[in-house]
Amino acid sequence: MLAILLLLAVATLLFGNLAAIRQTNFKRLLAYSSIANAGFIILALAAGKEEGVTDPGSVHTVGFYLATYLLTTLAAFFVLAQIRVSEGSDELAAFDGLGKRSPLLAGVMTVVMAGLAGVPLTAGFIGKFFVFSLAVRSELWWGVGIAFIGAAAGFYYYFKVIRAMWWFDAPSGASPIELPQTTRISVFSLATAVLVLGIWFQPILWLMGG
Repeated sequence: MLAILLLLAVATLLFGNLAAIRQTNFKRLLAYSSIANAGFIILALAAGKEEGVTDPGSVHTVGFYLATYLLTTLAAFFVLAQIRVSEGSDELAAFDGLGKRSPLLAGVMTVVMAGLAGVPLTAGFIGKFFVFSLAVRSELWWGVGIAFIGAAAGFYYYFKVIRAMWWFDAPSGASPIELPQTTRISVFSLATAVLVLGIWFQPILWLMGG
């Protein structure tokens, strides 16, 4: 059973990341990256580790990964909703120059993309670290290798969004994006949670009884 889960994890990681690399539509990029993230979750299950005294096992790792992924994805769709209202588009080109048009949205999306990529000091890094630790402890070397390649691919396609926001110029005639107060509070709170949980992640483990 664990061998089947490992094969499924490898296939999911490869398919999700390879498909996400060539996407120019942000919604489709998130869809394929969700498949890739499912591969990390399956890899944690394939490790089949019980909960340890200091190290989380497969169940707690999956729970933590899902909780942090929910935060980052929710924040990403909050930002996307504002972009759609402003530009009427889901394409990556709609994010061009967002850093000048709405520094808050661009800052939040930068944190979100960093979290999804697994950059240190974000919740996503902790989740991926737990998965890699489980796979190494279980000696799932094929899974570790493919997961490492998948993580590297994630850096590439998530960075495309960051590059569009901060390196590219806004479309001609684009105006600053005005945000409702509730949206400002929501996106800022979600981005803050992604950063805080990258440093102090114990609350989620406590909620799961870890």
